Amino acid sequence: MPETPPQDTEGARRLHALVRVLLSAGVWMVLGAQITLIFLFQWRAPSEASSTVTALTTLLIAMALMLFFYLEAGAFHALAHARDTLSVGQVIRGGVPIFARFLWLTLKAGVLLAVALNLVFMLAIYVTGHEPKAITEAFYRFLDPVLGIAAFVFVYWLPFVFVRQEFRLFVSLRAALRIARARLSHSAFLALLILAPMLLAGLLPADLSAPLALAVNAFSGLLGWIAYVYCVESLQELPPAEHVATSPES
Repeated sequence: MPETPPQDTEGARRLHALVRVLLSAGVWMVLGAQITLIFLFQWRAPSEASSTVTALTTLLIAMALMLFFYLEAGAFHALAHARDTLSVGQVIRGGVPIFARFLWLTLKAGVLLAVALNLVFMLAIYVTGHEPKAITEAFYRFLDPVLGIAAFVFVYWLPFVFVRQEFRLFVSLRAALRIARARLSHSAFLALLILAPMLLAGLLPADLSAPLALAVNAFSGLLGWIAYVYCVESLQELPPAEHVATSPES
């Protein structure tokens, strides 16, 4: 882990995060991979396509998803262990030592999120007494805002994971909440970066053209990277977190 850098002013830290992301070719490569993945998820094979074509399409999407996770892991890792711009080579090399642990962490977080959402769904059915179809429609209407707020609440999660190399799910989630609470007075900038795209998406019509929808996703992703770098550099200026005595997670 690099030595603790000198303390920056809040304005300087925000500006450095913005400039660092905009000038990082590696970040733009990951954003390009994200847009490509979104396009692949939206593409559908013709109804008359053979089972072979369908299987190849599924395989292509799965490979693209793994490649995206690899590039994302490499970018997270490289940005958390330096303070300069990120090159394409750094992203590719950065994924090598960290990909398996990041993928396992992502799978655990995905399962936890799915369980939590299903519990909320079943509780809503029990409390309201409405039909599952009506609850489902309301559930999906509020899903994006809920996920956006969760991303803001846990904004320090992945920065903590990669700066401290702490890949235990619950340990890192608890630490992220503690850090967010301790830095609540500095949260306005992060709220703008994380919540503004969600508000923008809510104001736009649902039937956006494909290029405009991709542009909105790219803008949201760019702001997310700025938030990540800001949180990383904030953590780099803090002393290492105290050891939390918990049993290792699988």
